[in-house]
Amino acid sequence: MSTDTTSLTADRTVIDSTTPTPKQRYEREAAQSDKDHHTPTAGAMTGHIISNLFLDILKIRQARWFAKGSARLFLELHAGEWIKFEAGMIHRLDAVLLSDNEMVPTTSAQLNEYGKLEEDPARKYATGEEQLTDLVHDFDWQLIFVTKAVALAQSEGKTALGAALGEFQAWTKRQILEAQLFLGNDPTEGLYQEVDDDDDDSDADAEDEDSNE
Repeated sequence: MSTDTTSLTADRTVIDSTTPTPKQRYEREAAQSDKDHHTPTAGAMTGHIISNLFLDILKIRQARWFAKGSARLFLELHAGEWIKFEAGMIHRLDAVLLSDNEMVPTTSAQLNEYGKLEEDPARKYATGEEQLTDLVHDFDWQLIFVTKAVALAQSEGKTALGAALGEFQAWTKRQILEAQLFLGNDPTEGLYQEVDDDDDDSDADAEDEDSNE
């Protein structure tokens, strides 16, 4: 029994020509991710959170080994726990994003693009209190992204993602509180405070009234 090899070859050629290459698939993924970051979506916001976590682990390691004084004692007690929790949260968020068919940042280029924590190699020579304060501000900065991501996850019906982010949010607030009290600060001292637009309008109106008097 003869086989029409020409027909088989032609069929394989058609299949091969319609199958996207790895580069094409990534380009499509990147284009969708760029669109999601401009919308934004819960998945895109979580990409920022994961990237921030990678950077935060590096910064915690730096402070852990170079901070001096009483802050070093505090970091000896907490830095290992922070790194372990954040590494675990990266793994958990990765898994949830993959289950939701969302892009997961896996390259240094993506981490640099989506990560929003500032690094400074010279920071290791700052005082221990300054380095710990910097880590507190990093926790606080991450909360801004987490709070937005939680709201987006709820609106998009992403229950698993919202649960993971909610756990991270609560944990981060506890670490901020403990570090602030150790530094002798009030819980919200020096932290980001969102300004109410209504308050801005009231202040502007008050300034206008003063200028008209």
